[in-house]
Amino acid sequence: MKTNTGTFGVDTQMGNSLVSNLLKYPEISATLIEQYPRYALTYLLEKTGRHANVKVMGDKSFEWKVLGRQSQALAIAADYTGSDAAAAGNVATRTLPLTNNFLALHDVVVDSLGFVGQVTGVAGTVVANRPTATAVTDGGTGYTYTIKMQDGCAAMAAGSYFGKIGSAFGEGSLGSAVSEYTAYPDTHKNWLTINRSKLSISGGALTDVTWLENNGSKLWYFTAEKLFTDEFMYQLELQRWFGRASVTDAATADGFPGESGTVAAGNLMGDGILAQIEDTITSSYDPHAGLTEDQLARFIAELSRNAKSPEGNEWVVFTGTEGRYQFHKAMKDISVGATAATGGTMQSMKTGSDVSLGVNFVSYYVLGNKMTVAYCPVFDDANVHGAAANYDGSAQSADALPGTMSGKMVFLDFSSVDGVPNIQLVAKGHDGFNRNYIKKYIPGMINPYDQKSMLAANGDDSFTCQIMSESAVIVRNPLSCGILEAVNV
Repeated sequence: MKTNTGTFGVDTQMGNSLVSNLLKYPEISATLIEQYPRYALTYLLEKTGRHANVKVMGDKSFEWKVLGRQSQALAIAADYTGSDAAAAGNVATRTLPLTNNFLALHDVVVDSLGFVGQVTGVAGTVVANRPTATAVTDGGTGYTYTIKMQDGCAAMAAGSYFGKIGSAFGEGSLGSAVSEYTAYPDTHKNWLTINRSKLSISGGALTDVTWLENNGSKLWYFTAEKLFTDEFMYQLELQRWFGRASVTDAATADGFPGESGTVAAGNLMGDGILAQIEDTITSSYDPHAGLTEDQLARFIAELSRNAKSPEGNEWVVFTGTEGRYQFHKAMKDISVGATAATGGTMQSMKTGSDVSLGVNFVSYYVLGNKMTVAYCPVFDDANVHGAAANYDGSAQSADALPGTMSGKMVFLDFSSVDGVPNIQLVAKGHDGFNRNYIKKYIPGMINPYDQKSMLAANGDDSFTCQIMSESAVIVRNPLSCGILEAVNV
């Protein structure tokens, strides 16, 4: 796409204006986004069909299901005071309060040391061979089980874990003794956010226009409008990263009540990327000590456990300048270690010629997976995040590094499952009408297309350009995404 400036004249007609063509051909907005590649998330979501696309929907909220692991953690209640110690070589029968009732009679478990046991009894009211929550003699409240362990098992204290590995029955067992249990997926919900902005353009700004040329077609819009559009797209990028839902359910407003104070007329806002993945996998590194390749490999290994498969995945890692530097340093360190070289290449050693040295590290392959670093400028915005503090919030010293956000590395799983992108932009609309990106003019005493028109929408000595977007970002499987924080330790 080519961009050049010009002046308003005989070539700037309504038929070849950007705004009128956006109304007739909404798909132009996906091409227009090429002007804003620095807004990394918006660019990837709207332009690259390989990873994600826009899904038009009719409702203002949307739900999706995520099925995690089929099993559940079986921990002994934190307020349990017993020990249930058994002498080595003895079979131990233990009465323990667990944090959930995932187990049933005849289920087989394994402890952290590899010893196997079987559930031989449940306490309290029993439903489908599973207990209800009760108090325990040795302290603690939970779902009480009697578990018979193998020889040599150790003492089980509060917080210890079991894992279910199956069940065991004798020959001729009754069907009534078999428990029934199904693991259901978690329900995630998000809301569409309406972003709006406007600009009044006076008669003096009518003379300056900007032309966009793409695939042989040329469209124009006012230069003042271009600057205004730049700001709107930047704010949209920020909200898609840092937005946080203003409602918790269909009947509750939280901080954004709207003019009438009701949800129906309220100012809805949905979760951005960070809010959707903040409770998943997180880790940290010390930016002063430097990020290491081993830390990256361990983090990718952790993420791969929750991905669609343990290998063959690709994570796009969004980060600021500090994060890019840390990644470069980690890659250079392993490059130097592997080749005993400088991590770069030299070209043309002839006297008087230029010498090029260095390598741009973009991707990293490990454990059959790939991570690609994408620069995210909004992470570097000191006006949004502040730059007067260290990573731990203390005052900066002379050798302080940039603010926390610049070093944050957000790992997003851009894979697709059954043809559905894991990360997708959703927008309000139906039957070819898409509210992902709408731009219109409102003429006042100045009409951008017809200065001789006797009709005006208002008496202002200007016309107004308004942009709006009703959209949201969906992370279908947040469990396969994660955040690597830069924190002073």
